[in-house]
Amino acid sequence: MKTDPTRYLARLRVTPGYEKAVPAPPSVGVLIVGYRACFAAAPAAGTPIASFEATTPVQIDAGAATAMALISVERATQRLRIRTEGGTEISWEENYFSAFGDSGTQWHLLPVDPSSHGGFVIARGAWAAGGYQAVLTRSTLIQAPFAPAVVSVHNVDPHTGERRW
Repeated sequence: MKTDPTRYLARLRVTPGYEKAVPAPPSVGVLIVGYRACFAAAPAAGTPIASFEATTPVQIDAGAATAMALISVERATQRLRIRTEGGTEISWEENYFSAFGDSGTQWHLLPVDPSSHGGFVIARGAWAAGGYQAVLTRSTLIQAPFAPAVVSVHNVDPHTGERRW
């Protein structure tokens, strides 16, 4: 059975409060091709993602929407306890330093590139939120049931300010 990858085509909108700071988003939207769950830190460039059905690089038209992956990062802090009687104990705590940074599970989209082994990998470079949000489709939310309906889009290189599209 042939399925349509456009069922994962997310609509873009400007993040509230950024209307005067960023240009209007592309009307094409972004194609969410897969998902990656991470613990403690965001995935590095080259990390493979689990592709959604009908989203192989061969099926994605090069001139269509930008391919991105849905990423969930469960932020946590490693805590090392040194015992007085000897030995150590390692634990992960979700809100240990929440006053100083991120905590909990965060969701966003990251750019992807085709992998030499088939499928997709996280694109090379550093990526930051660029003032856009993606409204996820029902098909995407079925694939990632704990994802929020709206996520930030990380499409800007924080070092140069250049956008992915």
